[in-house]
Formats: sequence, C-alpha cells, structure tokens
Amino acid sequence: MSKPKRNDRKVEVTGISSSDSIKRYKTLLENEFGAFDVEDKGEYVLLHKRIKLPDRKFINIIVYSTDRICVSGSASIDTGEFGQKATRIVELAQQANTPIEDVRPISVQSAKDILGFAKNLNLDKDYERMIAIILSDTSNEIVLREKMKAFQIGGTALDDSIPEKIRRLKEKGCQIVEEAAIKNLRETRNRIVHYGEIPHKGQAEECLKVADHVLQSV
Repeated sequence: MSKPKRNDRKVEVTGISSSDSIKRYKTLLENEFGAFDVEDKGEYVLLHKRIKLPDRKFINIIVYSTDRICVSGSASIDTGEFGQKATRIVELAQQANTPIEDVRPISVQSAKDILGFAKNLNLDKDYERMIAIILSDTSNEIVLREKMKAFQIGGTALDDSIPEKIRRLKEKGCQIVEEAAIKNLRETRNRIVHYGEIPHKGQAEECLKVADHVLQSV
C-alpha cells in the first residue's frame, strides 16, 4: 500500500524576499492564522511560520531568498482544506508584496506625518491625550481609505463608517490588521469628540500603538 502523499504547494511571488515585504507578510500570517515562528537555519530561508490545526496537524510556510514560497502539510490534512488555506496564504503574500505606500505615497505620508505629530504630544496633559487619540483614529481612517482605493472601492463608499469600510475591504479579500482595535479606537474617539470624555494616559498610549501597527502593515 502506497504512502499517502504529503500536501505541498510551491509558488514564486517576485519581491516577497525584500525585508519590508517579509515584515508585512509575517504580520498578515500572524493576524489571520495565528502563525508562529519556527527556527530554521536552512540555507536561503528568510521566514518559516507554522499554522496549528486541530488534531495536532500543522501547515508550514517557508519563504526563501529566491522569492519562492513553500506551503506544506501532512497527508492527513484534507486536500480541500489544505488547498483553501494554501490559496489564502499565497494571496496574503501578494498583499504583503504590494504596499499601499507605493500605490498611494502622498496619502500614506500624510498618515505618517499625522501620527508622528501625535507621538510627540505630552500624554501627561489631558487635552494632548485627547488630540493624540483623535489623530490616531485619523491615521487609521486614511489607511483604510487608501486600501479601499487600491482595491478599486470608490465613490460614496469612501465616506462609510469604519466598520463598513472594514466590511467592504474584507469582502475583497483584504486582511485588516488590528480590526477590533481600530473599531474600539473609533468608539473612544467618538466619546472624546461628542462628549468631551478625557481618556487616561494608558488609553492614549495604546491608541498610538494600534495606529502605528496599522500604518506599518501597509
């Protein structure tokens, strides 16, 4: 009786081996699949991540300096399930390799400048904490809008609420880093703007951290 064939897919994504693309890819894999690092000293290996499945099964993703990605898993993983996950893993590599900053450089630079200003505010002062959170939310919204444009979503949809923007992007297969935190940040911002609520320092620090993570993902 022949041994079951191991699930395996190899693709080449030109440019994925760049340091910026690898960093974005790592974030996307962790965010969507909870992928964790595997120490790999193999020649030409830039990234080795592993996705844990039920029944002690795993899928491995290895990125080489040659721009080749190898997705593999044991033969006991259902072929359909493996194929679906492998396709999504490749899609994420393509997203990581097409930074919004290259497509919409002026807008992304604007978000960087806004967040940079916010980071320099004195969070020990009540009103500066309020401003820092409002600007963090503004940076997030710029990123979401530019993602929408990159995915050919335009018109009045660009003025939708944050949850609606996220919904539209996810329908296009775009992964949203810090999705729940972005929504929570908008709620915090609304309480400041509409009710004059004064946040504590920890809130402001966390909001800045979220906005920075969102911006780094593009």
